[in-house]
Amino acid sequence: MGFDTVVAAIMVTAIIVTVAYTFLAGTTTIAEFSVESYKDAVNLAVKKLRSDIEILSIIYDNSTSEIIATFKNTGDERYPDFTEFDVIVYGRTSEGEMISFYVNSTVFSISKELINPGIFDPQEVAKLEAAQPLQNGTYVLLICTPSAVCDSVDFSV
Repeated sequence: MGFDTVVAAIMVTAIIVTVAYTFLAGTTTIAEFSVESYKDAVNLAVKKLRSDIEILSIIYDNSTSEIIATFKNTGDERYPDFTEFDVIVYGRTSEGEMISFYVNSTVFSISKELINPGIFDPQEVAKLEAAQPLQNGTYVLLICTPSAVCDSVDFSV
């Protein structure tokens, strides 16, 4: 066995070790990213499970064309403000026309404050006021939290 054979064996061993290390480092990185993505998905699912609202009442005032609804935070999640809440109204007029729209001009207020002023805590009741002219018909009010947990109730005009 000559010197060139020993050098070739050392080089092949070094290449195999380098390739193995690269493979293991890449596998570790992929595993870390997968674990982090899984943690984020689980945290989002838990947050969604902890969120819940219930619409208690709804009134449509024909004289002011205003929707007034009260709803309760029946989950365990706290909401520091209402900017990410979604309000959607859809339904059918008495003439049979289908209507669906996102309500932009909404005013939220906490009507039954228990703790933490200005924060919509669990078991607190909030009030929604939205100026929205509606024709005679049957409609559904849909209120959604930032984590996409919704509640709906139907009403007639």
